[in-house]
Amino acid sequence: MRNCHSCGAANRVSATYCGTCGTSLPAVEPDPATMPSSDATRYLCAAVQLDSRLAQQVVRDVLDERYKAPPTSPDVDLVPVVLHALEAQKRHFARDVLLTLLFFVGVWSLYTARPLIFVLATALCWVVVVGETLVATYGVVARDLHPARFKPDALPPPYNDGQRRRLALIAEAQRGNVSVYSAYKPFAGSGKLVDAWSMVLDTHRAAEGREVETFTVLEVHDFVRDQLRDLRTGAVTMTDRVFVDGRDIRDDLRFLPQQVGAPVTSVDPALLRSLTMESEDRARPYLCITVSGWQGQLVHSTFLRFVLTPRDLFIEASHFLLTPVRDEFQEVDRLLPEPTVGQALRIGGRALWRTPGHLFRAPVTTIAHLFGSMAEEQQRSRQKKEILNALRFDHGAPVSPRETVSDRWYQRYFQQLDDNWYTKVIDKRLLQSFNEFLVSKGIHTDELAQAGTVIQNSGVMITGGSVTTNSMAAGTGARAASMIGKVAKAAKHSVDEVAGRN
Repeated sequence: MRNCHSCGAANRVSATYCGTCGTSLPAVEPDPATMPSSDATRYLCAAVQLDSRLAQQVVRDVLDERYKAPPTSPDVDLVPVVLHALEAQKRHFARDVLLTLLFFVGVWSLYTARPLIFVLATALCWVVVVGETLVATYGVVARDLHPARFKPDALPPPYNDGQRRRLALIAEAQRGNVSVYSAYKPFAGSGKLVDAWSMVLDTHRAAEGREVETFTVLEVHDFVRDQLRDLRTGAVTMTDRVFVDGRDIRDDLRFLPQQVGAPVTSVDPALLRSLTMESEDRARPYLCITVSGWQGQLVHSTFLRFVLTPRDLFIEASHFLLTPVRDEFQEVDRLLPEPTVGQALRIGGRALWRTPGHLFRAPVTTIAHLFGSMAEEQQRSRQKKEILNALRFDHGAPVSPRETVSDRWYQRYFQQLDDNWYTKVIDKRLLQSFNEFLVSKGIHTDELAQAGTVIQNSGVMITGGSVTTNSMAAGTGARAASMIGKVAKAAKHSVDEVAGRN
């Protein structure tokens, strides 16, 4: 809580205005070290406890990959998620051992024509799955992951030195400024593309009665960043980050200092400034603006880049959205300390539906677990040979668990409205910042005004009795097609192209 400087009333730390007198409160820079863990982190911990395949994926792709960058997700702490996945795997292994034994008993009973034993073995399989589900749901999730009792650092680190070092790297990546991505998508971990635009502005056309002043791209970057510091759209963080393809860093000591090792998670800020001044094809710096709402359930990320040529300023912006965690993994907020009859029946029915899949996978997963360390060593040996001998090895991060458990779209109507609000407010503030900067340098701003009209009206706008969208207009004097056609070259609007590629 913090007190209003005008009336002294207590308000939330994140409050924009005093709830008593309405006085505007100064913006507070969020401190990741003191901020409470988001609901998304807690839901991910619940997800790996309840879904054995997800737990296996997290351990395999995030923890055991020693030569690849760890994935990152805004407003999510992956370290407790990995620790919960390791803890859950122990319980899943015990379940699979019992199911494997019952599987072979069932096969034997069929072979020897003992139907009673087969029925009993089948029933016991369901009992094993129900028992494991009850332990996971009420022994772990309802007890340790309840909002009032969740402690991200409750579980101890693993004894394995390699796993401990990897966990330290995962923690560093969340605070770092380097994203080493895999395949086509550089902004992996940030969700779905919801909007994108770019424009090219003539920087040699002087405003009336003015002379154009020279400037650097760093001046544009710093000015825009300062202008966006007081955004009041939720928990806002701004960072500079460089994105590089994991296939292109083989001989780049800046990002891969050891040929047989994982990429770095951070570089010197001076290198980021240098890349901002002189952008490279394969290492691109971005100003990243992240807005977290709904306790981390809705995370909007904007990636902004500037390129200055002798005559033009190129501006690129992409908006991404992390949608809420799937409802099945939010059950922790609905659980009572002990199961009701309805919840017990629901768990029993869910176990009945999942038992066949668990049963037929159990022998394979049991063998994989028993010989897991041997298989990991063989995989690392193959990867090491590929790194040393092949021309390319993809050091890019795997898919983020946060994206894996994300819902297909919004879960509440207001979430959709808030995402639209984040996009519109950021775009408007960006355009205002560009306009102020160009005016300060004596540059004509008509071109920016035309492009801004298209960008701000990329959704539906209702003014003066007219309804206007990108592709149609209705009402008196509506001229959507002609307006967009007039400024298309200036705006360089590329939403459809980017969305099609992704």
